[in-house]
Amino acid sequence: MTQLTIVELEEGALSITAATHDGKKGEVQRFVRLPLAELSRDSIAAALRNADGALFEGTRGVHVVLGDRRMQHFVTTAPQLAPADTTSFVVREALRLTGMPQPADVLASPRLLRRLPGKRIVAAATALARNVWEPIHEAFRLAGIDVLSLHSMETCLALAARGKTNEQTAVLELNSGRARFVLCDADAPVRVRRFLVGGNSEGGTEAFAAQLMMELPRTLEWLRETGCEVPRRLLLGTRMALDDDAIAMIRGDLETVERANVSVTVPSSQGTPGLGVLALIHCLAAGCAPPSLLQSPRLLLPWGASRWASLVATAAAGVLCSFSAVTDFHAMTATREQIALADQDHLRLQQELGEIQSTFPVPVDTTAAEASLRTALSMRRPVSRLFAEISNSTSPGVRLEELKFASTDRIVVTGLVDSPSRKEALDAFAAFTNRVSDLPYFAADGQEEINEVPLQPGRFRFRLSLAWRNS
Repeated sequence: MTQLTIVELEEGALSITAATHDGKKGEVQRFVRLPLAELSRDSIAAALRNADGALFEGTRGVHVVLGDRRMQHFVTTAPQLAPADTTSFVVREALRLTGMPQPADVLASPRLLRRLPGKRIVAAATALARNVWEPIHEAFRLAGIDVLSLHSMETCLALAARGKTNEQTAVLELNSGRARFVLCDADAPVRVRRFLVGGNSEGGTEAFAAQLMMELPRTLEWLRETGCEVPRRLLLGTRMALDDDAIAMIRGDLETVERANVSVTVPSSQGTPGLGVLALIHCLAAGCAPPSLLQSPRLLLPWGASRWASLVATAAAGVLCSFSAVTDFHAMTATREQIALADQDHLRLQQELGEIQSTFPVPVDTTAAEASLRTALSMRRPVSRLFAEISNSTSPGVRLEELKFASTDRIVVTGLVDSPSRKEALDAFAAFTNRVSDLPYFAADGQEEINEVPLQPGRFRFRLSLAWRNS
């Protein structure tokens, strides 16, 4: 089981939830709610130091859920550019909403919601000025607690709407005498309205239900005035203890008002964490948590048809190159074996030639090389010597593929020249033909062919024709 610790910060309270999960489902172990005078460094550090240390045992750090009115949430339509350019587009909108001058001054977590026709996308983002977070982060450092991730409370509340419908859904939750109405597009917050509630709001009193009957129509009218689509479904948080009659009273123009259901086990002996914390525990257990504000902004875009086509073409080219490399390897291995056999024959013939020279001395007026050549030509075709010396005439860029010969027919040498450039390849072929032409026991008949391999300027295939000398 993996240990999780969630710290929820809001005006008036600091809540700590210790939970475990097995990779599929989470379970709350302990829940503690502490009073918080204000969202400042000293107040938060003091509350963390006074908390039970057992709440943080077995974890590398904590996940922070921050409920601050300076947190910005928006959904924007953008052209589908390169990932870096699209991310910059969203970050510029975050700078505008937070009033920060530089990208380094803002924390932003963009993510893709959907693709639209015409190479456009809909992206959602949460943004917070860095100078708002730094004092809070310093409080955790003073308490000796590492922060693993940072999320807004509205983002976590919107996770409860994940997978409901394709229509917009609203989530309503209570936190320390304040109600949060979050309009969601898929599982991303679009608009947030906060309003104060009086009395024992979390007890589900009739006075609280009557206040909701006034505030919800005002909220829906506010959405219409701001140009937002009015939701048809409303999800109630875990702290809204309303009975069925009260739910029927507050429904108004909404088609459905229901209690949010998050698959996280909460023992009856423990207090109930807020809906946002439960939704975050569920997503952390399932491995689908939203991006943290502490991460560098990065918008992951889907692959279009052109990128898939490029990937398929690249894979096909890789397969063909691999096949060609295997074929060339086998050909090279066979050529090396032939060269080794030719070297053995060459040594044997040199020994036989030495014995013959000792029996038939070379005339005084001839050189040793001319005498060796005359003796070899008078015996038979020097096939082994042909193998060895043609092979020795190659350079690193010249590879032999085939060597055909017969007693009276022409000798045909075919191969491949492979160099970084066209000029280097042609120079390597010229040097090879010159060395072959200098061999004394056959003569070139002028039938040379060299052809460039398509789309590979530095690669040529050649065919060289030679003839045996008879004297």
